[in-house]
Amino acid sequence: MSRIKSHSQFLLERDLSQEVDQVILAEMLLEYYNISEGKALDTLKNSVSKALLGPFSRLSVIDTIRKGNLDIQKEIITKEYDLEDEILDLEGKIDELRGKGASRNEIARIRTQIERKNKEFRSFVKMKREQMNKGMKLLEKTIGKNPRRKEYYEAGFIDDKYELAKFEYELAKKKSSDESVVKKLKDDLDATSKKAEAFVSKTKESSKKGASIKDQDLGDLSQIRKNVGTKDLSVVVSLREKSKKKISEIKSQMAKVLSEMKSFMAKSPSYDEVKKSGKISNGIKDLEEKANELDSLENLVSVYGEVISNKGKDLSKESSLTALFSKINNAINDGNDAGSGVTKEVIDLKTDINLKEIGKLLKKLS
Repeated sequence: MSRIKSHSQFLLERDLSQEVDQVILAEMLLEYYNISEGKALDTLKNSVSKALLGPFSRLSVIDTIRKGNLDIQKEIITKEYDLEDEILDLEGKIDELRGKGASRNEIARIRTQIERKNKEFRSFVKMKREQMNKGMKLLEKTIGKNPRRKEYYEAGFIDDKYELAKFEYELAKKKSSDESVVKKLKDDLDATSKKAEAFVSKTKESSKKGASIKDQDLGDLSQIRKNVGTKDLSVVVSLREKSKKKISEIKSQMAKVLSEMKSFMAKSPSYDEVKKSGKISNGIKDLEEKANELDSLENLVSVYGEVISNKGKDLSKESSLTALFSKINNAINDGNDAGSGVTKEVIDLKTDINLKEIGKLLKKLS
């Protein structure tokens, strides 16, 4: 079974990728993996710098701890099977010594070896459990009260449970002579697989329900990612159409503000009258905010149009989806750039307010 596809969808929300200071992560590795300070930073850079949302993110911490705990559990299982083999060998030696009439001291020495190995294994398990507990405490702090980070962890945890069940089942087939044990592990594996499939179905339903688009979400990066992350082309079409409608509304609002400014300036007000009324200063401030939103939405409409024209191919693969998110991010950032689009024209108007420039901007917005 492949890894749960729904796991990747939790990467789509921007708030998941809040950065964590390098020093915090280094301390985590120092405590969690018990490695030297220099190696901690090297391990950190090698293990998390390739994460989809970049190095030193909260998701990187979640993934690092998940992987560490999974490795620990595999190590415990492997050592337990190895211990069983060693003890069987030692018990075989005891039977052999008895057959040869060996002394009690010789047999006692073998039993001491068995007890020592059992004790060493218990100490090993205790140490590893403590290490896992440290990781889980850090994990709780990393997830905090953020429901999306919690969902991201739970999706990965389902993956890990399946991988661990499969690992133990495959190991038991090689090492265990007890068919009932192997059968039970196979049943556990099948049950875990069904839970994983149920989780995927539930997640898909949840994401589709979450795809309802509100006007206030049209310029919200996290909400756009969430909606586009459903990989449903009809959602992108809806985003484009709603964004177009919102653009028309913003243009009408800006035109109204400009018309009021034009009427005021047509009276040739004095400097004191301009300053006292606040008509121009408040109008420019309002226009700047609306221009940023307008430019961002127009850029986004262009991005959505590309996705629709290529029939949603950008939504099909994780790599192309990541590239699409980058375009969306750039579209919003460019909309806030004072050096381009309608925003630039509003800034230019701010430095030289006159009836001619007001009229030019009004014409552009019509």
